[in-house]
Amino acid sequence: MITRLKLLILLLVLSFSGEPTTALAQSDFDADTVDEDEEEVKVKKKKRKKRKKRRKRKKRYKPSYYSSLGLGKTLPAGFYRFRGVTKISQGSTGYDSSGKSVDQGFDLSVLSHGLVTEYGMSENLSFQLLIPYISKNSLGFNPNKFKQSAAFSELESQYQRLLAGTMIQQGLCDSAEECLSTPLDNNLTLPLPTGETTTLPAGVVPAQAIPNLISDGAKPADGATGIGDVDFGILYTVLSGEKYNFSIGTGVRLPVGDFESVPAAQRPTGEGLMQGAIRLNYDYHPVPALWLAVQNQSEFTLLDGRRKKSSLLDPNQLNEGDPTSDIAIAAGSDGSPNDQTVTKKGITNVGMFRADLGLSNLGLFFQPIAVETSINYKFGADTYYGDQVEVPGPEYLTFGYGFKYDGLGLKRPFPGYFKLNREIFISGKNVPLAPNSVTIEFALYESF
Repeated sequence: MITRLKLLILLLVLSFSGEPTTALAQSDFDADTVDEDEEEVKVKKKKRKKRKKRRKRKKRYKPSYYSSLGLGKTLPAGFYRFRGVTKISQGSTGYDSSGKSVDQGFDLSVLSHGLVTEYGMSENLSFQLLIPYISKNSLGFNPNKFKQSAAFSELESQYQRLLAGTMIQQGLCDSAEECLSTPLDNNLTLPLPTGETTTLPAGVVPAQAIPNLISDGAKPADGATGIGDVDFGILYTVLSGEKYNFSIGTGVRLPVGDFESVPAAQRPTGEGLMQGAIRLNYDYHPVPALWLAVQNQSEFTLLDGRRKKSSLLDPNQLNEGDPTSDIAIAAGSDGSPNDQTVTKKGITNVGMFRADLGLSNLGLFFQPIAVETSINYKFGADTYYGDQVEVPGPEYLTFGYGFKYDGLGLKRPFPGYFKLNREIFISGKNVPLAPNSVTIEFALYESF
């Protein structure tokens, strides 16, 4: 009996002592499981982050807009584009008739502006109106440089022949050399081709008086300012595709600017002629970022102009002499009156070859930016005063470069752009002054 009781007690003790042991073991097992789950979650998160990074690296930026554009694009129907242009031009050298660079002692500084209004009349037809304005038109003069120029030498020879011929005719000397080197005994009145006269004082050596006479007659003043000749025209898209655009334009230039009564030394704001123009544009679009453009505008005279002759003694004044008089003709006048007919005979061609590249492929920051470069040219027609060529047609090449910041390429598009260009001369002929220039342009698109 006692033995059975001992056995029963032993079994009860073993039974109760096993519960804590089992519970503790189970608790340790649960803690280990939680730690393992947390580590697994962390590993999975790291893997997901790595996969996202790899996907971002693999995902390539695709531009949705390029700021480059061709030259012959018409505006969408119903849209306006307003452009404000400011051009700063400065230069002191030019090109003679043989294409040689020359410095004649003049220093040009011009500040000009333009207000351009364009309107899309249909999907393929645009209208344009350009109103130019000159706010600064100054010309510095260095008489010492001028006296070393070929132009001065040519004028000096003309004055020497005129002076010697007058003195020989009056019996004051026997040869040109003697006339120019002998001091005058009395005042000498010298007739000029304009019908004006000038007086050389007694005691002066004629050859020594000529340089000052020429310099005084060449000294410029600030030029005319105000509105220039106004252009208006239309542009029509003839053919258009994904990679090309061909358009034709035509227009008229009205002689609104000052010309007829502006003295030669003051440089008019207009050309005095009504001129017509035909423009051809071809744009090629080989890749989304690039436009290659060719533009040529042919200009021709529709209506001749008129201009009054300037004084030879003071080019800042109009001529008050009579160039039709016998004395003036004997001095070299062609006999034409002060009120002259002005025209251009032939066709002037102005144009460019341009490449415009949008930088959107470099990233979203560059999407509004485009850079451009161009070769520009002009082959001008001769300008006739009466029946004589007074101004040979200018010919030149320039190189242009610049950039555009287009608001339509922004994350929040703005309907406008800012443009900055620089243009420098490469070569030329018959260009008295060849100023390099900087052009600043602002534009705004609007639909009413």
